[in-house]
Amino acid sequence: MKLCDIEKCTGCGACVNICPKKAIAMAETDTGKTVWSIDETQCVECGMCEKTCPVLNSSDFNEPIKTLAAWTLNEKDQQTCASGGIATALYKVVLEKNGTIYGCDYDSELKPVIRGYEDTSDLEKFKSSKYVQSITGFSYQQVKEDLNNGRMVLYIGTPCQIDGLQHFLGKKYSNLYTVDIICHGVPPYKYFQEYIASLGFKEKITSVAFRGKRDFCLSLYNEENLIYWRYSDFDYYYLSFLRGIIYRDNCYECRYAKKDRISDITIGDFWGLDKKTLQKPYDGRISTILVNTSKGQELLDMAVNHIYVEERLLDEALKYNEQLNHPMVVHEDREIFLNNLDKGVYKALCSTRTGKEITRKRIKNKVRKLLGRS
Repeated sequence: MKLCDIEKCTGCGACVNICPKKAIAMAETDTGKTVWSIDETQCVECGMCEKTCPVLNSSDFNEPIKTLAAWTLNEKDQQTCASGGIATALYKVVLEKNGTIYGCDYDSELKPVIRGYEDTSDLEKFKSSKYVQSITGFSYQQVKEDLNNGRMVLYIGTPCQIDGLQHFLGKKYSNLYTVDIICHGVPPYKYFQEYIASLGFKEKITSVAFRGKRDFCLSLYNEENLIYWRYSDFDYYYLSFLRGIIYRDNCYECRYAKKDRISDITIGDFWGLDKKTLQKPYDGRISTILVNTSKGQELLDMAVNHIYVEERLLDEALKYNEQLNHPMVVHEDREIFLNNLDKGVYKALCSTRTGKEITRKRIKNKVRKLLGRS
């Protein structure tokens, strides 16, 4: 049995979830990304994985029917959420209706894992962007169980993860709502784990933030104690992520990076929005919402007391969100990074032109401080 080409595998895990013999698992390639792996001794060649793989089968895309600028009405969430707080607001709506929410948080080993929760006390775990690929695990199976038990389910993930879920389910469910994030691309989680380990902290890192109170700043915490922070321009991992150096191979050919979308709702930052043209003045972070289906509008209608929305033109959202137009372009530093990856992630990041640029800026800052200059 053979699935999609390894280079095209998104790591969505639909094949792992569908296999009746548990013959498929996710394995790491030489570059650290997770891809399908079949245990031929357990495989009975039923073909379920081939029928479920999104890469091997057609997908249902929808052109957005409405484009919105939006933000949460909750003042606390306005300060702590990565963008306009729309994901958190939608989670609250579903929890109010005794539904189950699925999103990404870190486990005890700093692996970003998608799992389901049923309590508002868990919402803080989902806040802040995770600039690393999350692990779907067996969440698709759990979603199917919840749906068949009549629960409302909200699943938020990258477009390829949403597509994997839809192919696994194989049919439409009226009680399922899907939200995809405007995705630039995702690095293998191994890169981030190894990078954090290379920083050599004695304290255990228990939580991470890339956005939120310190926007575009990598913040590492031990419980409530902030033990490391650097703005993106001064952090090797962060700037390499923003420049598109360390993504999975398939991200540079992403078939979801376009105007037509795979989910009920698409959310992301509303880059380039002229805030002076808003009907309601607002200086905080603002999200783009693309309403792609009638179910997406239905979910937003339920959230009317949680978010403020203004309709905008689709072209306005497309203009400054490149990943609504095309995949990330391969950066010139990517080959340097991959060629040095056998030395470890940290050294590979430092070896690139981007890494050397950061090193120069760090040295310059140290010199300025020694000389007593601001």
